[in-house]
Amino acid sequence: MAEVFKKCVAYKDLIAGGPGEREFLQWLIAFLDAPRVWFHLSPVEVLAWEDVETRLEIGDERITGLAMPYSNSASIEGRLVPINGDVEGNIAVAEFPQDVDDAKYVVIDAARRGAQAVVFTGKPARRIVVTGEYGYKLDSAPTPVPVASFENAGEYVGKRARLIIDVKSRVTYSYSLIALNSFENTPMISAHWDHWLAGATDNCAGLEAAILAFTELVADDTPIALGLFTAEEGVGPHVPSFYWAWGSLNYFKRWKPTPLVNIDVVGVGTPRMYAMPYLHEFLKGLGPVESPEAYFDSVHYERWGLPSVTISSLRDTWSFYHSPSDTHAEMENILYVADLAKRLAKIKPPQPAVRLEDYGLPPADSPYEAWSTVYNYLVVFRDYSHSEIIYTDVFKFLKERGAEFRRIDLLAGPTLCVNNCDKAAETYRELALLRVRDMP
Repeated sequence: MAEVFKKCVAYKDLIAGGPGEREFLQWLIAFLDAPRVWFHLSPVEVLAWEDVETRLEIGDERITGLAMPYSNSASIEGRLVPINGDVEGNIAVAEFPQDVDDAKYVVIDAARRGAQAVVFTGKPARRIVVTGEYGYKLDSAPTPVPVASFENAGEYVGKRARLIIDVKSRVTYSYSLIALNSFENTPMISAHWDHWLAGATDNCAGLEAAILAFTELVADDTPIALGLFTAEEGVGPHVPSFYWAWGSLNYFKRWKPTPLVNIDVVGVGTPRMYAMPYLHEFLKGLGPVESPEAYFDSVHYERWGLPSVTISSLRDTWSFYHSPSDTHAEMENILYVADLAKRLAKIKPPQPAVRLEDYGLPPADSPYEAWSTVYNYLVVFRDYSHSEIIYTDVFKFLKERGAEFRRIDLLAGPTLCVNNCDKAAETYRELALLRVRDMP
């Protein structure tokens, strides 16, 4: 019991294409090896990024920190100054924003104002990916300046310091591991193994639960597939701003099992089901059910309108998310999640029902394409210090609320409006019309 979990957390920064991943992958194959189970290794090109050492030197003091992905190596000398002050030519010091993913907006603004680097301060130190694009797109968007995280850098504001970031990075191949006991179009239970720092809840506990559910279904001769994904934390070789779920994106382009039951960030708190709305009626009685969230490997299924459910306790982990404090998971919680995943893998998901004619569009051949044309993810900005990713009826949202926002993007898609979003609904309708007409 918990053998997978213990092996997984033994690797600090188990990164896609990194030095420990191949060893861990070989161990997983040996652990899962059983009669009537076949394996497939799915290759994906990644940027393997490793933090060798990150430190601040202030006089004779040396403070150890964490490089923020995907910063390059750097040695920068300057004064530590408040983020809201004159940062030009200096090292800007900032508290993490309430939504830690907004760290990139702090960095983009500081770089625009001439900062040489940005260091975040506060407990705990974290690894949060920072890119150079406001939205979340598949185009290249590397970090604009070096970025690091320290627990107590704020105590040294006003002093001169040297920030040293020593990282190794190279473009290489990583592999997702697919195990299955049938070559039919079976359901898939999935989880990712790559993680920052210890990764107990994110996602060693999820890996344990997924493997436990899969092995028990195999023992019952239930047709099932297991998708163990690399590069959920990132990243493609070109460092896109939509950096996460990279390994699963490359796999799901080739095979789309039905349904997908994904497990990510569990082991503490209350596991919830984040599911496509057309599945909610069929999930009643199994536990709390909410609309999809974009932060998991299931995001691509949701973008494409396909049936998926993610089991997660993410909202209960923000205080230690992507930090050295993520070291604990409860076995009872993992067992509950594994049992829930087994039940979800046995559901027969209905097809979605959306009439594109009701939106002034021609019908689609695929009900999933029709659904994703109407229901999908938007990235919305009231200003450029914070964004939200929301899953919604795009036509309705843009018509009723578009004017409230300064910028609106489709997740992994085009920007619909900047500054004047009154006509974002009409812009999206034109894009949707082109999309439907171009369907094979």
